[in-house]
Amino acid sequence: MVIGSKPWEAKIYSNKVEVAEIKKGEGPTFNLISNDGRIWSITNKVHGEVRPFSINVQQEKNKNKENLNDEALIIRENLFKHKGKFYMFANHPEGKPWHEYLSGPRYISRLDNFPFPDLEKIDNHIKHRLKRFRGVKVGETTGLGINGHFVKVERDLEDIGLLVAACSYLLYSTV
Repeated sequence: MVIGSKPWEAKIYSNKVEVAEIKKGEGPTFNLISNDGRIWSITNKVHGEVRPFSINVQQEKNKNKENLNDEALIIRENLFKHKGKFYMFANHPEGKPWHEYLSGPRYISRLDNFPFPDLEKIDNHIKHRLKRFRGVKVGETTGLGINGHFVKVERDLEDIGLLVAACSYLLYSTV
């Protein structure tokens, strides 16, 4: 669960325990700071362009890491790749009736057999066809912004669950 009094400052909870916070950074960036000291820089500039429903997350250097600015997650127009598989926010998964799309939770789906090799190759013509792809549900989001934003991820995304929760909150509360 992500709760904030302002869209640019929020606390992230897992099982009612605070695990991280989002703070406004310099310019159009945000900082995600976990309770264990890890810090990520989050911006909506992806592949050199500011895009809607897009986020670039980079882990900042800290005492326990030698690498600086590792790309942790890139979301381009609701689409992201993790461990060689494509996933999509606000997707309508296979097996869910279409009437749920308008009033139910928003789903995160894994797009099996996705025909494109990487995010940078997806242009405007392809983007319009993406809405027809129905994937396998691997998470869901409910609630908007400062009133409480709930993100639930399944095993596929557990290792980046904190990043997915922060990005989902920022995508849907600060747009």
